[in-house]
Amino acid sequence: MLSLALAGCHKESSSAAPADDSCFGAQCVEQAEAAMFYKDYDNAREPLTAVCEKNDGFQCFRLAELYQTGRGGPVDLVKAAEVYEKSCANDYPEACERRSDLAREGTGTPQIELEYATKACTGGRPAACTRAAQQLHTGRGVEADVAQAIEMYQSGCKLGDIDGCTGVGDLLFAQSSADAKMRGVNAYINACVGHSAYGCFKAGIAFHDGTGTRRDVARAEQHFAKACEWQNDDACHVAKQLSASGGKPVELELTTKAAELDAGGLQTRDLACRMVAQGEPALAKVVAGVAKGKPSLDSCAKEGAALAVKWEFEDGKLLQAKVVGKAPKPLKECVAYVLRKKAKFSHSGTCSAVLLLGDPDGAAKALAARASAPVDDGRRHVRMSLEDEE
Repeated sequence: MLSLALAGCHKESSSAAPADDSCFGAQCVEQAEAAMFYKDYDNAREPLTAVCEKNDGFQCFRLAELYQTGRGGPVDLVKAAEVYEKSCANDYPEACERRSDLAREGTGTPQIELEYATKACTGGRPAACTRAAQQLHTGRGVEADVAQAIEMYQSGCKLGDIDGCTGVGDLLFAQSSADAKMRGVNAYINACVGHSAYGCFKAGIAFHDGTGTRRDVARAEQHFAKACEWQNDDACHVAKQLSASGGKPVELELTTKAAELDAGGLQTRDLACRMVAQGEPALAKVVAGVAKGKPSLDSCAKEGAALAVKWEFEDGKLLQAKVVGKAPKPLKECVAYVLRKKAKFSHSGTCSAVLLLGDPDGAAKALAARASAPVDDGRRHVRMSLEDEE
């Protein structure tokens, strides 16, 4: 009997499986948690992979982050995208958002970006709702769909994303129906409650003009004051307008901007005008007025220049004009003189713009130098000698 027992023990020992260091079951979770807690990323990928294969959305997300950031191994954005997709499919909305982000950054198509942003939005990720809305609004890589953009913006707004509130406010306010404008005002108010200066400012305009809501100048002033407190320059300006009016009706002077606008043969960049008239046609009319002196302005900078200029006009008359930043003193004086003598205006306002003058190639080079220069570095953007500099 003893010999049989010994034989049995020997047989059991000889048939035992070799030691296996890989994890299984709950052990994988424990190993993954320990590795991540101690930032032992070199030993985190294997247990995370094992748990992810069991459709654990959270652990898949953590694994995808390692591939994306290159912790515990090389960066592999394609693998990160694949694992984020698996995490998203297993009800982890942040992974859907990350997959959308990767697509927007180049690992995927615009269609994939929108698909996963929409999934993330459905899962309660507010910023993803707004990004999907922006893509649908502009039609970037997908078919533009304003109605769907409004819906996505609204979802983001309801989830607390301020850009979603201002985005849907802008789209609704642009609609012709009274109901849409009313909803737009409510969206601006929600944005204002969320400390958006722009939202407060737009709500103030709505109350002042009685658009989408009952006209209420007192509430308009309250919203303008709040927007001004949060550094909205136009709000500060119109608040002063209303204060100085003594309760009389006021036409608000607001800013319209255009990154690039040409009129009357004059090219401008970064144009901004604050005046009663708004919109691109109003801006074009102002530039055309400045262009009345285009030949003389070109003679001021024959080799070409890109000059930042500010000017103010009232009742059709130029009050002041000056070149901003470093430039030869004679050039500054020449441009200011020409504007005073030649420019024509039909109303009142203040404007700023970069004017492209003189030789087109020289002006283009000066503009490129301005764009590449650090902000407020004092670099010159026209050809000049040191003794010419003011």
